[in-house]
Amino acid sequence: MHKKLSILMLISFLLAILSANFFPDITVKTKFLGKYFIQLLKAFVPFLIFGTITYSIASFNAVSSLKKIVPLTMFLYIFSTLIAVSFALLIGSRINFTASNQYIPESYQLAEKSIDIGSSLSVLSIDFTNFFSLILAANPFAIMILSVLLGVLFRLTSRFGTKGILFLGFLNTQVINITNYIMLLAPLAVFSLFANLLIELEGETIYSLFRFVSCSVLLFILYVLLFYGSMLKYFGGISPFIFFTKIKDALLFAFFSSSSAATMPLTLKTAENNLGIRKEVASFVVPIGVTVNMDGSAIYLGLAAIFVGQILGINFTFNEYIIICLTATIGSIGAAGVPSVALVMMTIVFSSVGIPLEAIAIIAGVDRLLDMFRTAVNVAGDLTIAKIVNNTVKN
Repeated sequence: MHKKLSILMLISFLLAILSANFFPDITVKTKFLGKYFIQLLKAFVPFLIFGTITYSIASFNAVSSLKKIVPLTMFLYIFSTLIAVSFALLIGSRINFTASNQYIPESYQLAEKSIDIGSSLSVLSIDFTNFFSLILAANPFAIMILSVLLGVLFRLTSRFGTKGILFLGFLNTQVINITNYIMLLAPLAVFSLFANLLIELEGETIYSLFRFVSCSVLLFILYVLLFYGSMLKYFGGISPFIFFTKIKDALLFAFFSSSSAATMPLTLKTAENNLGIRKEVASFVVPIGVTVNMDGSAIYLGLAAIFVGQILGINFTFNEYIIICLTATIGSIGAAGVPSVALVMMTIVFSSVGIPLEAIAIIAGVDRLLDMFRTAVNVAGDLTIAKIVNNTVKN
């Protein structure tokens, strides 16, 4: 089914290009298809996080496996994010983005992009005195914590026994099945999302940002090939070429949807069926990755700070580079897997080193385009970490 889905998505991509160029008025009217498709998938993400993590922990064959997988997974995700933003800062600091004229946007140009910083940090600020309300609000970190606690409870308490684990498995299977049926609408969503993206980019000052966009894409590709490729070769027990060939469908959908959360059902299936990752490992590592692993966003945040800083004539010190590294790491870890969330987290990075928040308007026009690339990097990272954890932790 997924092979046919991949072909249909490719056809939709080609049709989107034709439609955006020859029938823009009609194409704009299809925008709601992509919008509602993403919203529909996102509505199931809390259930996916809860079902997959709870069942995976409860079904571990041994407590020793759980003790190894949880800390190893979290370490690898945080470590890879630090490497990603450090890589972006190291390369980006040696690139000259300077424009002929320095530009500071007016505040009104950022009006539609203004977002409360407090709300953007809400996923990182877990108020345990109001934990139940956070669950109802679908806070991803709260759901993740609840899932881990219940999974451990089912695993360690004999009272629930095999029947309880079987029930969790049934619940998890049903949620995934429902989401897979929704995925049948993916070709329509790809057409809508990409065609309207092409129309929105028309007339934008994208040429002045060409170097930034080109460097960003180049850094995404280099990071995936060099870092993920090396990790897979030495710790994943698989050839990088074979690995990326097997996950191409998941990367393709991640690219067009710009949402690692919406891609999660396909990511899970790819991990288990194509990469041979044990279900108990994939069901834990992948949902955690959707919540905390944003290597693509980390690269983008670091490079964006350097790019905007140069345009505004701001010279960063070594200490400020360290601050960018830390805030980009925290921001990317706290970012939900939804489109263009990096614009929200950018407010944290920019304000930490004295960049005016109005400057976000400089790159807001190309954010949606780069969001497609960095989401593909994020999904590649989820599958890379899952493969390494599966290969490292033995039953």
